[in-house]
Amino acid sequence: MNDEYGGDGKRARTNIEKEQDTRGCAASDHDGRDSSYKESTDALVGGNDINVLPAGREDNTSSKQTGEETENRFVKIKNAKPDPAKRRGKKRKKVPVWLSWGLTILVLSFFLSVLFSFLTEIAVNDSEIYVCIIVLVVLLILNVGCDIIANAVVSCDVDGFNAMASRKIRGAKRAVTFCKHAEKIASIFSDVIGDICGIISGSAGAVLAGYFAFNDSMEGMIVSILISAVIGALTVGGKAFGKPISIKYNSKIAFGFAKFTTFFVKEK
Repeated sequence: MNDEYGGDGKRARTNIEKEQDTRGCAASDHDGRDSSYKESTDALVGGNDINVLPAGREDNTSSKQTGEETENRFVKIKNAKPDPAKRRGKKRKKVPVWLSWGLTILVLSFFLSVLFSFLTEIAVNDSEIYVCIIVLVVLLILNVGCDIIANAVVSCDVDGFNAMASRKIRGAKRAVTFCKHAEKIASIFSDVIGDICGIISGSAGAVLAGYFAFNDSMEGMIVSILISAVIGALTVGGKAFGKPISIKYNSKIAFGFAKFTTFFVKEK
């Protein structure tokens, strides 16, 4: 009986010792894995001291710094003052092209009208009748000639002038410039100078009619009407005759006028 209990007691102690050995081996394996993980981490970071956070936790320091930097940048952008040069550039872009060009034509027409009227008054006032006729003819020729130049520049092709400019022919570059700004050239010559010459020629015609006035008689009124009619017919008829010529010989007319301007303003 004692042997039986004694044998059971030995077996119980043997089982307890086996369990303790198993727990000891598991703990040693766990310690070995921890040490190997630490060694591998040290090898990866090059031996630097870095705090490895356990799983389930995050380092909020970098995120806080990033948030503060973003907020500071936003405040700087919000408080930044715009460049005055950029402001001026934006204001200039807001002005429409048609408005700036219209104002330019308005000012140019005013000064040209003053100039032509002044010269006409000097030439016609208290002068002989033939001087008045010469001034009137010059105004008519200038009116029709400007209309011909405007039509020639608008209708000509720029390719021929580009080839001439490559060979450095005098006046070719100026002709290319005229063709590229054909609308503005036509507006200046046909609308501005042509209309001003038409108005001033009417005034010169009235002065010419004054030479034939006989104390406000019927004959004087008829002569004044006839002179005005002749001036109008010559102006409109001259433009009608000149338009087919300007279209047919547009390149020659445009190049000739461009070459003529080089005597006063040199090409760049």
